[in-house]
Amino acid sequence: GARTQDGIALSPLARRTIAQNGLNLDDVIAHARSRGLRRVSEDDVRAAAPQERSAEPAAPAAGAVPLSSIRQKTAERLAENWRTIPHVFQAVEIDFTGVEASRSKHKDPFKASTGFALTYLPFIARAACLALKAFPNINAHFDGKTLRPSAGVHLGIAVDLNHNGLVVPVIRDAEDLTVAGLAKAMGRMIAKARSAKLTADDLSGGTYSITNNGAFGTLFTSPIINAPQVAILSADAIRMRPAVVETAEGQFIAPRLMGVLGQSFDHRAFDGAYSAAFLSRLKQIIESHDWSTDLSE
Repeated sequence: GARTQDGIALSPLARRTIAQNGLNLDDVIAHARSRGLRRVSEDDVRAAAPQERSAEPAAPAAGAVPLSSIRQKTAERLAENWRTIPHVFQAVEIDFTGVEASRSKHKDPFKASTGFALTYLPFIARAACLALKAFPNINAHFDGKTLRPSAGVHLGIAVDLNHNGLVVPVIRDAEDLTVAGLAKAMGRMIAKARSAKLTADDLSGGTYSITNNGAFGTLFTSPIINAPQVAILSADAIRMRPAVVETAEGQFIAPRLMGVLGQSFDHRAFDGAYSAAFLSRLKQIIESHDWSTDLSE
């Protein structure tokens, strides 16, 4: 290649790299001289580039908000799950009027005796645990080749950390708990999460998860699956709406407490009909179960 006044040869690729990257030829030559080089290659030019580009990092643009470490970890995990899992979403509309009859009767004494609120979520969780008994492939882990149903329902509950990240603590053997037991377990886990006291064990081993945005009035949410789990249930706002009610006298429209429950599932693990049958069973349990018998330990 051509030589500089210092007698240092520059290969054609080296000259092209200098031009394309806007480097200072004198800095490149100084770098070569300091290393005792008589010929500069493209790699030598790139090695010299950091010396040329040593300016201070640009300040964040006005209004830019750097992500916290937990937000970054959450983002990385969710992005990976979204890229690698073929998500499908299904939803059913459910009448919560019967649930509310029991909840409204017990919520005040429950709060007074335990310190925890009796929300709709433990009712939904209890119904999900009952429904999963007949659909074990939903309560499972999948590694891309093998589906491993779990003997117990280790229920993950998504907890928002004041809009600064998301954690999913796990309630072990949730199928053994009543609505009251689930409400207490959820209350304890949520308190630990928001006071940064969760342990690694609290966050591991989940086999099925529920996320709840109902307090914000959402109609339905399509959540991202928490791998290696194969499904996640979303609970949204439960509101009084006009609905068709069937009685012995016929059909009529009446105000009912209605809500939508949706499920994202991994289509590699099972098909839509299996998920739909599970949601149908979940709806049946919520609407017809005798909840008055389920509010005790």
